[in-house]
Amino acid sequence: MWRKYVNAASLDDVLRILAEEGERARIVAGATDLILELERGVRKGVDTLVDVTRIPDLDTIRLDDVGWIHLGPLVTHNHCAASQLIRERAYPLARAAWEVGAPQIRNRGTVAGNLITASPANDTITPLMALGARVTLRSQSGERVLPLDEFYTGVRQTVMRPDEMLVDIAFPALGDHQRGTFLKLGLRRSQAISVVNVALVLTFDGEQVGDAAITLGAVAPTIIHAAEAESYLRGKSLDEDVIAQAARLAMEAARPI
Repeated sequence: MWRKYVNAASLDDVLRILAEEGERARIVAGATDLILELERGVRKGVDTLVDVTRIPDLDTIRLDDVGWIHLGPLVTHNHCAASQLIRERAYPLARAAWEVGAPQIRNRGTVAGNLITASPANDTITPLMALGARVTLRSQSGERVLPLDEFYTGVRQTVMRPDEMLVDIAFPALGDHQRGTFLKLGLRRSQAISVVNVALVLTFDGEQVGDAAITLGAVAPTIIHAAEAESYLRGKSLDEDVIAQAARLAMEAARPI
């Protein structure tokens, strides 16, 4: 169990503590997974918890001047599901956020935390990857921006260093020529961990599919793209046969875990 619980007043405070404590420190926001792991002894060697919930302006959802949506590290799943901007310009994420856990988890748990936990069955990773998201990691040494595709190295493993904090999630807002959705299969109708989940974003060029992103969760150690299905859809007009073949190709890429 931890020995120190620090209420950070600023990002500078957080980064200083992470630099000093290294592997011994963990950031606390929703903490819906972390506290359980600490209580069960799964997380060894954690001495210091750094609470970031009192730092202002980390819970914002905004659209920038070039059409990218930004999520702060304290944005919760319910915040996403209720956001008009997310529902209208990033529907797959809104749909996924609504599917996460129970109401209490959606109220407390953050999207950033869902990404960092790095379970291949987590619901928000799949749509964010299909949307082309990138994450910004900050430390006292500087800042780096990574495509979400490059963030994961295995089950519950990421490229984050102990001294880094995820400070921004960004992705291009969907335009009028794009459509997308998210679907999830669980063992119950609600409050279920995904047996498989899928996100789809299509970019249309007239009647044809100009580009396609299909991502699958809970089918591999990390979220994957159904690359053959994506390639098959490009340049085609959608009809029942095309949709059925794309679905078959996506299904062939899936190996539920």
